[in-house]
Amino acid sequence: MSLALALLTGCGGGGTAGGKAAPAPAAKGTGQGPAYQGPALPGFTAQPAWSLHAGGTSAPGVLDLGSTLLLAKNAQGGYVNTLSEGMLYDSQEADPLTLEFRDVKTGAVRTSLKVQAKTLEAVTWHHGTPAVAVTASTTTASDGLTEAKTTTTATVYGADGHELAKVPSYKTGTLLDGYRVEETDGTLRLTPVDGGPARTVTCTGTAARCTYDARTGAADASVGHAPLISGDYYAGFLNASNYQTAPEQITLSELATGKQVWSTDQAKVPPGVELDDKGHPKSEEVRILRIADGKVLVGRKAGASLSSGSWIDAWYDLKTGALLTSYKSAQEVLFSPSGDFAARDTVKFEDFPGTAVWQTADGKQLWEQHDGEHPLDPVRFTADGSVLYGETEDSGSKTGIAVDTRTKKVLAKNLPEDNLPSVDAATGYGYVTTAAGLFAFAPA
Repeated sequence: MSLALALLTGCGGGGTAGGKAAPAPAAKGTGQGPAYQGPALPGFTAQPAWSLHAGGTSAPGVLDLGSTLLLAKNAQGGYVNTLSEGMLYDSQEADPLTLEFRDVKTGAVRTSLKVQAKTLEAVTWHHGTPAVAVTASTTTASDGLTEAKTTTTATVYGADGHELAKVPSYKTGTLLDGYRVEETDGTLRLTPVDGGPARTVTCTGTAARCTYDARTGAADASVGHAPLISGDYYAGFLNASNYQTAPEQITLSELATGKQVWSTDQAKVPPGVELDDKGHPKSEEVRILRIADGKVLVGRKAGASLSSGSWIDAWYDLKTGALLTSYKSAQEVLFSPSGDFAARDTVKFEDFPGTAVWQTADGKQLWEQHDGEHPLDPVRFTADGSVLYGETEDSGSKTGIAVDTRTKKVLAKNLPEDNLPSVDAATGYGYVTTAAGLFAFAPA
């Protein structure tokens, strides 16, 4: 994980604060691309590995499929713009689009598909593999008595452009890890679209209601939150209601068997969490943050006070349930792609003047902001975690900034919002889109 500072501040000027990069060379695999005129981006090479003309008047939209970038051209030959995170296209009627599956490293078109699409939505296939759902609708006309009926079908494609499945009666935001997510009777049901047993999320408690947030992929109950599906496991909730007298608990069950394998009820409460006279945490707020290498990272609010911003994160062994380590954390946490580093979001509590960065394995804090500094709102890490990009605000104006993850040294400042690079975790490449086009940078 160590990365010499020279790679950040040297390597073609990648660390120049507010500096300009040299014009881009001819794009590999795409013909002559536009020259990059923006600032140098720490953690990446000064010149783009390739670039692509926008083909229109706005920045081309991109869906990151992991080593593949998906772009879409409309009938006029221009690239469509991203509507929102995870949604590349959304129209009332199905429109003719050409999908380009481009190699992140070279820009070469791996596969090109002509489709009729109402929406283009980022989804995940098994084990979190990125995919895209292309939807189209058919309408059955009224016979004079019955109303006209419109049904939507999603065709799911993998990063190589091959069809993975067709999902009839599809609703936006309901495909996760190859499972159709349905909210029914106050709980969630997971049905694999390519065959296999369905799973029902445990959601007990008087008037309990468990919901799914498609934007984050999280399941939520009264005060418990967890990734609905993470690797081989899916979440469940016990006493998931404010009417219950027992604390709310989160469970993990195997997708393959439906067997419950772990619960916060069996997990030792870590030091630093305030307890009531029954030995239960005073605050029931609890969330599962990560599952990796046979371990689960759980965050608990330290106290019951609404004004308290203190949280305690703890690692547990999934097999034995043993508490491995714990440390002070925060409610809103941004993880690096590998999960080795974390940054807490800017929240204005008396003991929280800005953000902080720490190692997730042991909780060792690398640095923290103090009074007299512009609060940093973390946005994303580079793939290797060496650089943290974020936003600061001065006199009501927000600008981008890049800092060394380990030292807090400012590597670039006053970055336009368009020049905060998105990061492809699979390859480490970064990319930015502007009205001039798409620019992809190799990791420095």
